Amino acid sequence: MLTRLTTAFLAATLFLAAAGPAAPGGEAAPAPAAAGEVTEVKAVCRNGQTFITWKDAAEGEAGSKIRYSLYRSDKPIGPDLAGAQLYTSGILNNSAKLFGGAFNMKDRLNPERPTAIIEEKGARLPMWSGLAVVTVEKDGKAFYAVVATDEKGAALAKPIPGKSATAEAVEEKVAPIQPILLEDSKSRKGPYIQQTCIKGTKGLPLRVELHASSGGGGGAAEYGDYYLYFARKEWGWMDGLPGVFSVQERTDGGHRLALDSRDAIVTPAAGPMETYWFGYVCVPQWADHKEPRAYNFTEKRMLWVIDYVVKKYEADPERVYAGGGSMGAWGSSTFAFRHPEVFAAIYPNRPRTRQKGMPTLPGTPKATGPVMMDDGKTPYLERMDMVKFASEHHEDLPPYIWCCGRRDGFASWQEQVDLVKALTANHHGFAFAWNDGDHSSGGYPMGKVAKYFGSDKFARNKSYPAFGNSSINDNLGNGDPKDGDLGNDDPKKGPVEVFGINLGFIWKDVVDEDGKWSVKLSNDLAKAEMTVDVTPRRCQKFKLKAGDKLKWANSAGGAGEITADQWGLATVEKVKIAPGAETTLTIARQ
Repeated sequence: MLTRLTTAFLAATLFLAAAGPAAPGGEAAPAPAAAGEVTEVKAVCRNGQTFITWKDAAEGEAGSKIRYSLYRSDKPIGPDLAGAQLYTSGILNNSAKLFGGAFNMKDRLNPERPTAIIEEKGARLPMWSGLAVVTVEKDGKAFYAVVATDEKGAALAKPIPGKSATAEAVEEKVAPIQPILLEDSKSRKGPYIQQTCIKGTKGLPLRVELHASSGGGGGAAEYGDYYLYFARKEWGWMDGLPGVFSVQERTDGGHRLALDSRDAIVTPAAGPMETYWFGYVCVPQWADHKEPRAYNFTEKRMLWVIDYVVKKYEADPERVYAGGGSMGAWGSSTFAFRHPEVFAAIYPNRPRTRQKGMPTLPGTPKATGPVMMDDGKTPYLERMDMVKFASEHHEDLPPYIWCCGRRDGFASWQEQVDLVKALTANHHGFAFAWNDGDHSSGGYPMGKVAKYFGSDKFARNKSYPAFGNSSINDNLGNGDPKDGDLGNDDPKKGPVEVFGINLGFIWKDVVDEDGKWSVKLSNDLAKAEMTVDVTPRRCQKFKLKAGDKLKWANSAGGAGEITADQWGLATVEKVKIAPGAETTLTIARQ
């Protein structure tokens, strides 16, 4: 009898040990996770995206080399993954960390670094959580499974329904994706809250600030409404890449909205990568080609962010501007200059006008020839040559207002000279100022060029005069930094000397009618009678066709006839302007 009781007791003990300790109410608690096993997987769909969360297979340093693969199916997913699609692989451990604060493994392991939220006013995800985001492409239901792997992608455990695989299908619906508000501008800390918080003023211009090189980490601006978003599949090497941006309402330098974002991304190598406000070379996980290509991912997601901000804050869509220094200047050139349907004017401060860099996603196979754009046909380096772009595009591009130093080691002087020539030859609106500075001190001339070509002068629905061949232009030289007008750039040695092209012009009272275009012109820097070529740009009503016959007159003297060129542009050459005087130029149909 004792033997039977002992046997029964041991059997019960083994059963309880296998089942785990009793939970409240007499139910057995779940068994602890095995090594390499993902648990607590959940999926919820909001605003056209499904958010999959889970508890990582390991915490702390032990999990730093673990990666995760996400599987998707329209049927329940079993341990053999039969019928499931591998949707994303190489997801980092603790992937729920908030973007910008965990660009390296040290910060990813730091419990003081915040985690993300997946809905507005929602709770932060727990530390050591995983997060993947899937953009819904068609309405339906889906099951998901998460499998932990080593760094080479070998599975560490099989998915278990109810633990690492969802037991219930999530209802998915296609919808416009939405950013998630992390912090309201009024709740942020610091001395400049009142100067930056959103007050709800409608119809303001929007300034898109593109930051300089800052690949070490960090989010967007520390003030303003602060948003987290997860990019669509076509905006990154994998679906759901996170990004952040902030929106401020400012009155310093003019009442406006200011948009700050981040160009960097999190890579499969557990570190950040700058994208030059363009994108990068890679083979996306979702692509059907094997050779690396250059994708303008960053440009696409920035267009979406800008569109969202304009609509959300009821900014004036005709007065959107872009600017930035160094890498932000390159982005202003290679991104914003290409989008006249968005930007009213751009202000690059020390730009590369011919991009030489080629950001490449870690792990991307080496290209066997010239890297092409995502179409597989356009060479990346040709696409990023903005001198070539300005020469080949004759439509109304955003006025290009910029500065640079002759001795800039990143943006060569030759490319600045070449861009001036291309803009002049194709009658684009522009102004340029320079000094004899390097990449640091070369930003000084921006104040002089912006004085005459501030953003208040331009709107997408407002015509303006484009200038060329001003007789008071300074000497650019032949492209050699030592040739042309040079000057002191060291304030310790005396006044800093600034030179320029198309500087000093003031215009007002533009008349833009079907049969006539006119403007009142003067030049603040003219010390004697001067001349300049004038081309009406961004005309709303004075639309011309190639070969149209026109007559012109200038109140300072001169009249004649001109013909619209093959691009429908009318240029009056050598318009006279007297010093300290205003002259009216009129162009009319014959």
